[in-house]
Amino acid sequence: MTKKKNKKNTRPSSAAAPAIAIQSGETIESASTCRPIVAAHTIKGVDDSGNFYNGHEELATAQLRHQDEFYKANRLFWSSGGTGGKNDDEAMVGDGGSAADAADGLAFLDRYLSDNHDAKRRFDRAVDLGAGAGRVTKLILLKRYSEVRLVEGDEGWSKRSRVYLGRKRSERCSFSNQRLEDLTAGDVRNWGEPADLMWVQWTLQYLIDVDFVDCLRILSGGLRKGSGILIVKENRPYGVAREDRFQMDVPSTVGGNERYDLTRNDSHHRFLFHKAGLKVNFMERGEETNTYALSVSV
Repeated sequence: MTKKKNKKNTRPSSAAAPAIAIQSGETIESASTCRPIVAAHTIKGVDDSGNFYNGHEELATAQLRHQDEFYKANRLFWSSGGTGGKNDDEAMVGDGGSAADAADGLAFLDRYLSDNHDAKRRFDRAVDLGAGAGRVTKLILLKRYSEVRLVEGDEGWSKRSRVYLGRKRSERCSFSNQRLEDLTAGDVRNWGEPADLMWVQWTLQYLIDVDFVDCLRILSGGLRKGSGILIVKENRPYGVAREDRFQMDVPSTVGGNERYDLTRNDSHHRFLFHKAGLKVNFMERGEETNTYALSVSV
């Protein structure tokens, strides 16, 4: 499940709300981390084939009905090169914004760690989920953590990451060719010692909601107890798109898509985090994304 940026959030919606001006990297105040979890029936949205989903149950039912079709299309899309690009960085983000994104990601991590100082926190092991070519590992994680495990579902990208990282960086890394929708608690235990940090970016959008929840619940079991954190960075609806609606792209001739992905809003993400037993400690809203620092709920 490689890490690619979805660039389709600006498409018009038949029920579009006025755009809201957001500065990139705008911080949501800490009080927002305690927002009430919305009811399932309020999670509504559309897909690019023109279907409207009047509540989370309708979405989940449709996802399960087409699960095999969705995942088969995604595997083919990424193994065939995905979004392409002039280099590995562009292939991972879909444009030339890799350096700026990595700088924002590293700054987010540093702000969170500075504002939430913990004498027991360690910087030994990080895990890069949906690692792709290893962009987040190279530009963020190895700058703060001693070693990183890269978990990537596509065998070709997993092999490519060793080249992208180079010999010296690769010596500080371990590599797992595993898909997040198939991940088990046993897989996580086999990674060895608990992780101080797990980072998943532009990857959960390719999971159906039940697998989103199961994956995060399983991953949370691999965090270091008391101090481990999970960073999630995903797209959000923005521009002319309604911010209170999810947007689902499905592989079909109607919408013109070759893959499945789902852009969730903040309430939708928090609903799923809660079901996975995670709490939001810190969050920033960017121009096109939401970034969360999560920990296991007590």
